[in-house]
Amino acid sequence: MKIYIQTDIEGIAGFCFREHRANTGVEGVQHRYRMYKLLTAEVNAAVKAAFDEGADEVYVNDNHGSGYNILFEELDERCQIIHGRNGSCGIWLPILDSSFDCMLQIGMHAMGATPNAIIPHSRWEVNDGDFYLSEGTMAAAVAGDLGVPSVMMSGDDKICAEFREKIPNIEQVQTKQALSCYQACSLIPSKACKLIYEAARKGISRRHEIKPYVIPGPVRLRLWDNDTHVPPLSPLGETIERPTISQAMHDYYPANRKSLPWSKEADVNMDGFMFP
Repeated sequence: MKIYIQTDIEGIAGFCFREHRANTGVEGVQHRYRMYKLLTAEVNAAVKAAFDEGADEVYVNDNHGSGYNILFEELDERCQIIHGRNGSCGIWLPILDSSFDCMLQIGMHAMGATPNAIIPHSRWEVNDGDFYLSEGTMAAAVAGDLGVPSVMMSGDDKICAEFREKIPNIEQVQTKQALSCYQACSLIPSKACKLIYEAARKGISRRHEIKPYVIPGPVRLRLWDNDTHVPPLSPLGETIERPTISQAMHDYYPANRKSLPWSKEADVNMDGFMFP
């Protein structure tokens, strides 16, 4: 059995705001490292659950920002980790294909303009506003096109609500109640890890009951975002139409998310690279 673990950082217990990348002093570095430790612990809980539930292979996608957030020296040595500059290979979810049995999602956040969510950003407009996707539900939709069900997710109450709407029987862990874009009432991280372990095992055991999240094609796709995490949003690219959501995402992402060959200038600036 093969398991794909998609990760972000905004939805973990204890996270309320970004890692102070512009702050290179002691406070900024400590805060950034502390968030990485919390993320790593939650991912490890999901990895352990996957192997305890019978997985033979587990792949972890370090999908936040520059792709160097998980302290993989501390991960279960049985898993493998996809890391480094996201999008540089032109694919948002590298390695994912139809051979995977299911997907787990750790640290998810709400889509852009979601009121009182922790740092909401990335709002995918589908079919001229028929509905919208966050990064988490977009990952579920891309996996769904491959026949891979998303069986478990974690994040704040706002992203949990979106997942319940789109995948009603998915296993969930609400790591915190978001009070504003920069404040939350959070579980203690050790408690969150215990709940993630239990939910991940249950989700994997129910993988045949939870259908892949499939969006019928053709689809029209457009990305909206905002830097201040409150309305109004602004578009980040043109609308494109493709036969499936995964094809649309594949074609949209390289064109608009800086999928570039390595250069000295890109490497110097990569700490500022975010998706989105």
